[in-house]
Amino acid sequence: MRKLLALVVLAGGVTFAADGAAIFKSKGCASCHQPNADTVGPSLKKIAKAYAGKKDQLVKFLKGQAPAIVDPAKAAIMKAQLTTIKGLSDEELSALADFMLKHK
Repeated sequence: MRKLLALVVLAGGVTFAADGAAIFKSKGCASCHQPNADTVGPSLKKIAKAYAGKKDQLVKFLKGQAPAIVDPAKAAIMKAQLTTIKGLSDEELSALADFMLKHK
């Protein structure tokens, strides 16, 4: 019984960090955003450059709470996708932003 209780206590203390790359793929972001080339949307490299030092602004954009600063002319295309991802948790959005920002 003690071993079982210890296992439950240990398992309860384990937390898993959100995986930004997995979120990026599972939410379909890769269909419009490539690492180094502009396609339907701007490249991850271009996004990372524009939002360097502004992670909070990128998260706000992903929540639909801030205007696009990268290629605003294409922002309307992203509107449908934002409705899909803005419901992610703050931790998931932060991990997604971290993944995008690492493409310098």
